[in-house]
Amino acid sequence: MTVDYRTRRDADVTDIDITEFFSHTFANLLDNATPFIQPWLAGNTPEDMSIECEGICWHLSAADGQIQLQQGVGETGLLVRLTASEFSGLVNDLYTPMTFFASGGLNILRGEFGTFLDWWLILRALVDQRPIHVPGGTDFRDRHGAPMNLEHAFCLEDPLEDMRHFLETTGFFHIAGVFSAAEMSAISADIDKYHDNYYEGDDSSWWATTKNGERRLVRLQRFDQFSAATRSILHDPRFKRIGDISGDGHVHCGLEGNAIEALIKPLDVVQGISDLPWHKDCGQGRHSYVCNSMTCGISVTGADRVSGALGVIPGSHRANTMATGRDPGLDLAPKMLETRTGDVTVHCSDTLHRAHPPVERPRKVVYSGFALPPRPGDEVRPNPRYSREARAELSSVQDRIEAADNPHADRRYSPGRGR
Repeated sequence: MTVDYRTRRDADVTDIDITEFFSHTFANLLDNATPFIQPWLAGNTPEDMSIECEGICWHLSAADGQIQLQQGVGETGLLVRLTASEFSGLVNDLYTPMTFFASGGLNILRGEFGTFLDWWLILRALVDQRPIHVPGGTDFRDRHGAPMNLEHAFCLEDPLEDMRHFLETTGFFHIAGVFSAAEMSAISADIDKYHDNYYEGDDSSWWATTKNGERRLVRLQRFDQFSAATRSILHDPRFKRIGDISGDGHVHCGLEGNAIEALIKPLDVVQGISDLPWHKDCGQGRHSYVCNSMTCGISVTGADRVSGALGVIPGSHRANTMATGRDPGLDLAPKMLETRTGDVTVHCSDTLHRAHPPVERPRKVVYSGFALPPRPGDEVRPNPRYSREARAELSSVQDRIEAADNPHADRRYSPGRGR
């Protein structure tokens, strides 16, 4: 097993013409599609979808477990307009429907966004030959074949093989007691000390609004530039060992261009990008080029069910499923990674995860990350996460959290399930 799911290189990207794709490539893909889409189609029938691109239209439909394709606009279902670049990027896995939605550039002429997400799953299954996840498609066994304890917290001295297998199987792991309370106290004091070094609009911080209307600093990027206590972590053998656990050659890269960032999780956030709902970091594209990176969270104050513990869905990194929101049909159970001060959590970029809002106590955490080393033909670029502006404008945090967890919620956040 491995967490290196890369199957593409930037050097191999070519322009995809919609007429050529649907006239020839798509039909060939369908000829070999049975193991990739048929089990899912047995229990799901997406609504019809029509794509208009540069004046050319194609209509997709499903019935009795079979995909039908015809040129022209269908009478029912979704009608979405894409540019030639957008369509090519969609097929090449450079973009996803959420890329267009989050940027505010999605051009839906008719129908519901959830339909686009369903057909995106089918597209990825066909092009990438990656089966759409169905219930029972993922199990959890330890190295010896016994049922895996998903609640297990490792120690840094535990056998590397055990931690590696756990990561490969679940997409996350939890290491207890990596750093001391004194080390975390120093970082916590620095977060308070350097708070005023950030201001809204400085391009190095994220802000949110609480229910009393107060604007609060919630993310301090490039925090290691100010905090010597935080900076020392980067050179600590305990931290470096975490990057070695995967066995895939991960190297320290930080997050979004900064080595370490500090997060403050205040109570009662109602607007902004503090408590994000279920998502994969490749939810805006490039899964097949970069996954999986490993995001490393160091618990400065610890986290539990009332102070905003990180949520993960074990095994979701191995599942071709929705990358934004929690699919109501997903049979994989979520869990909270409850930590004590000095513990470390690690999750793959392709693991569904979320920031639970604290309800009784705020918390502090610092994050960094490890990435797979680039290969010949790879282009090193920032991960295409949501822009801060787009994330902040989607809706209130509580509305997004409700949508991500509620099977009857707005289908902008949950996939459609036509019958």
